[in-house]
Amino acid sequence: MPKIVTIGDINVDLLTPIKNMPRRGKQVITNDFQMHGGGCSANFSLSCKKLGMDIHLFGKVGNDAFGRYVLTALDDNMVDTSNVLLTNNKTGVTEAIIQGLERSFITYRGENATYCLNDISVPKISGDILHMPSYFLMDGLRYDYVKIIDIAHAAGSKVSFDTGWDPRGFIRETIDPLMEILPKLDVFLPNINEARNILRLGHNIKPEKVAEDCVDIGVKVAVVKLGENGCWVADKDSVEYVPAFKVKAVDTTGAGDNFAGGFISGYVSGKTLLQAAVIGSAAAALKVEGFGWPAYPDRAQVNKFLRLRGLEGL
Repeated sequence: MPKIVTIGDINVDLLTPIKNMPRRGKQVITNDFQMHGGGCSANFSLSCKKLGMDIHLFGKVGNDAFGRYVLTALDDNMVDTSNVLLTNNKTGVTEAIIQGLERSFITYRGENATYCLNDISVPKISGDILHMPSYFLMDGLRYDYVKIIDIAHAAGSKVSFDTGWDPRGFIRETIDPLMEILPKLDVFLPNINEARNILRLGHNIKPEKVAEDCVDIGVKVAVVKLGENGCWVADKDSVEYVPAFKVKAVDTTGAGDNFAGGFISGYVSGKTLLQAAVIGSAAAALKVEGFGWPAYPDRAQVNKFLRLRGLEGL
């Protein structure tokens, strides 16, 4: 069974569907409210575990109600959380405001912002692949990513990276360190808007060209995500388009992390890049049909979904 390590953010997601945003100083009523585990690294770890991978999560949460809630949920799903630190400070929280399929986020980073290399047991960073998401939220790690990548490579691990969105607006302070990180990556998984901003490309640059540009600067495999419009997968030999599956979506929160979980699970299991992208697309499609962690699909569900469409699963 492939071993996957992920280092990154762990928090609680508060999901609030509304029809319209309240005007300043005003109030609206929601007909639902849900709390689920969240954070890209935690989401990714759960996705990989449900797909049958040996997954080890590294991160930090507070010893508060939110931290205990998210760790219990991960432990119940057999995710290895032995490398998650429990502190006396606060767990990160994201309020996800859902309007139809549009999501807006308010994030309190909590202990995610303070997590740093000194919090990590370096000899344990070993596996078939190390996945690191949420670069822009992990301030304590920003200048240690190169060192972590070098440690992982020295231990024989490949490295995948998913920056997420920059709430600061892709400023030089956050973008400049990426220019040393990206050439070291085995897999880079940005969405199209993130990639264009990181590479300082115009918004009219086609996604296949964006994927090629990622490879040109040294990324071995670039997967540029287009949401419901699929993705482009590129390496030094080819650039290929993979369409998304059409499903009835009710909550797209966590779709990208399930895509990453499916893609990386397929990638480390020896699938071709296109097969891995199809597996990722299936995992994302199944997730968006439900809310939160309970909707994350397992290996049997993904394989059945693909088999019914004449495609190969995990």
